[in-house]
Amino acid sequence: MNRPLKIVAVVAAILVVLVVAVLVLAKLLVTPERIRDTVLPLAQEKLQREVELGKIEVSLFSGVVLHNLVVHERGGKEGGEDEPFVAADRVVLSYQFWPLLFMRVVIDEILLETPRIRVVRFADGTFNFSDLSGPEGEKEPRGAAAEPEEEPVDLLVSEVVLSEGEVIFHDHALEADTPYRFRLSGVFANARDISLDKPFPFRMQARLNQASLEVEGEADLDDLQGRAKVLLQDLDVTAFTPYFQEYLPGKLGSLRLNLDLTAEGGREMVESKGHIALNGIELVLDAMQDTPLRNADLSLDYMVTADLQASSLEIRETKAALNGIPLHISGRVEHFAGEPAIDITARLEDLDLNAAVSAAPEDLVRPFADMNPAGTIQAQLHLAGPVAEPMKLLRDGEVHLNAIEVSSGGLRPSLTGVLNLAGDSLTAEKLLLQLGQNVAAINLRAKNLFGKPIVVRTDITSEEFLLDPLLQAAAAPAATAPPAQADEKAKEPPPTPPVELGPFDIPVTAEGSVLVGRGVYQGLTIENFELRYRLENNVLDIQKLTGRTAGGGFNQTGKIDLAKKGLAYAGRVEVSGIQTDPLISALFPKAGGTVFGTLNLTTEVNGRGTLPEAIKKNLSGKGALLLTDGKITGAGLVQGLADFLNLEELRVLQFSRADGSFTVDDGRLRLNSDLKGSNVRMEPTGSVGLDGSLNVALDMALSPELTGRLDSGGKVSRFLTDAEGWGQVPLKVTGTIGAPRFVLDTSAVKGKVQEKAREEIQKKLQKEIFDKLAPPSGEEGGKSPEPAGKQLEDTIRGLFGR
Repeated sequence: MNRPLKIVAVVAAILVVLVVAVLVLAKLLVTPERIRDTVLPLAQEKLQREVELGKIEVSLFSGVVLHNLVVHERGGKEGGEDEPFVAADRVVLSYQFWPLLFMRVVIDEILLETPRIRVVRFADGTFNFSDLSGPEGEKEPRGAAAEPEEEPVDLLVSEVVLSEGEVIFHDHALEADTPYRFRLSGVFANARDISLDKPFPFRMQARLNQASLEVEGEADLDDLQGRAKVLLQDLDVTAFTPYFQEYLPGKLGSLRLNLDLTAEGGREMVESKGHIALNGIELVLDAMQDTPLRNADLSLDYMVTADLQASSLEIRETKAALNGIPLHISGRVEHFAGEPAIDITARLEDLDLNAAVSAAPEDLVRPFADMNPAGTIQAQLHLAGPVAEPMKLLRDGEVHLNAIEVSSGGLRPSLTGVLNLAGDSLTAEKLLLQLGQNVAAINLRAKNLFGKPIVVRTDITSEEFLLDPLLQAAAAPAATAPPAQADEKAKEPPPTPPVELGPFDIPVTAEGSVLVGRGVYQGLTIENFELRYRLENNVLDIQKLTGRTAGGGFNQTGKIDLAKKGLAYAGRVEVSGIQTDPLISALFPKAGGTVFGTLNLTTEVNGRGTLPEAIKKNLSGKGALLLTDGKITGAGLVQGLADFLNLEELRVLQFSRADGSFTVDDGRLRLNSDLKGSNVRMEPTGSVGLDGSLNVALDMALSPELTGRLDSGGKVSRFLTDAEGWGQVPLKVTGTIGAPRFVLDTSAVKGKVQEKAREEIQKKLQKEIFDKLAPPSGEEGGKSPEPAGKQLEDTIRGLFGR
């Protein structure tokens, strides 16, 4: 054999010896007994729990298989819990062969097949693994522990793989006797370079109550530190409602949770950021039960730091969005594990009102959808204080209104300005309200916003406010509905009969003023208009309502009790020196051009009811009026009078003075008046119904000229004229104001004829008989006889009386 072959043979022999030696060494080191003696004490020491292992299979080239691994609850089998803390049907350990030559066992992989982990939270809030971190204060700082005794085998684990695992969570903290149960199934997890005193990476996939869950990060079991990235998709949150029901301001019907976040920290501090999405929210709020949230979406992009020892949370730049409506939040939360308190700033940046209404839940904004709101809002609010007192959280803030517009009643007002908030108070200086070409400035003060009653002060000023363009816009006819819509409208049920307004319970005490330099209403110019009012305990007090118009002025006061059904009201109106024609033309356009003159009026009224029948029944009052240098013309009463008497001169009834008094009760206005003119004098008495019905007696006298035209033959007027030649024409008016009926008042005519005849006969008898028969003065023994005139009057009165 040549030399090279000998060398090869020697080397081969040495290799065979080495391999045999390694095989023998491996067989000696990696045995079921040695693994049991090494793994079990180490696991039990670290876990402080009894650990069981079933059959152990060792294959020199394939690894180690552990059957029926069981980690019992703390206290062992006698601890009272039947189910184990951790269990696995099969654990496979794959190790490296060559490190065995150096007395080291290096495990490349631990595979756990169908492991089951049972997590329990007890009634006192602790967990069945809480002891793994050691009692509070027991943990020694790193490096302080004594050096461990040298182990006979150096054990390293490169990777742990868990497949088809399951985690069952039992929570006794809410209901001790009937715990809540949650299931994490289909768990796949792996961790590499595992060590009990160094960080190692991990990854997990599972389904939480059928929701997809992925977690990836790094853990340090020695310091209980770590970092993780979490993805959760479509978790049904309603199953977890008991955990936050007390913080929920209503009843939750549906909610799906999605997470994409990262967290890093340990037992003392945790930092986290990411995206949280709450989808398909169905929520009936306690304060808004008639407008529930339906199919709403809420998202949160956040960045926070939690101090677990101090139980505080720092919220850095965070954006919340409800259906796309953004809200920026930053601040702190203190004592979140006990009685939380917040110090937070919330901002709205250029919120488009139209887009916000479109994005908001339909039921919530339905009353405003037809208003077609527009404009932008900027707001910043500072909230601070205990969460348990939400009404006291507002500290200060600003709300900027930029051309906020809504459509209502054919009008589209616009509001611009700044609202300032401080505690429970709100102020605004010179809010600009624009309505068409009108501009008004509003100063607003409100306090006790979150209590009862809210106290409000509002002052409105305007140099000029024209109502006519606004009334024309409001009265513009709506577009004719298409036939299909008209048909649908025809199918609608008949409208509900009107009901009385009230009673109202308004938790507001309000006062304020309205000052307008010049206003125009229906062509009537009103100058120096001033209104001052106060609302308290549901009673509206019109303290002052004054102005100048039509050459004169008006002054009104009154009260309205809003707490009574149909309302109850009382008021006083004074009118001084106002020209009646422009006033009537503005207030009652159909009656324009019929009454002229200078009006002075004082009236007091009170009543109850807002429907016509109730007003007629309950309205009462009294008053007095004076109309000077006036005339009455037009259809109705004047035309009816002229036609009845066939006197054209009465179609325009002119007078120098008309005054009288009136009362209102039982649905009728009862009047007693006196009118004096150059051609006509009358003393109307009677009643006018609030429905327009008439029952008035006109004790009318016509001038000698009109009397002559009325009775050209003089057969009647001789008995119906006074000493000045004015003819007496007693009339009675019935019917209605629009269609009056005139008749002679026969009882009054008879009385006047009798009176006239009595006067004529008395004069004749006095002249022809009694004056001649009367005895000379002083006769009859000085006894004064009864005057002849008195005897004659008594005789004539007796004759006519019979």
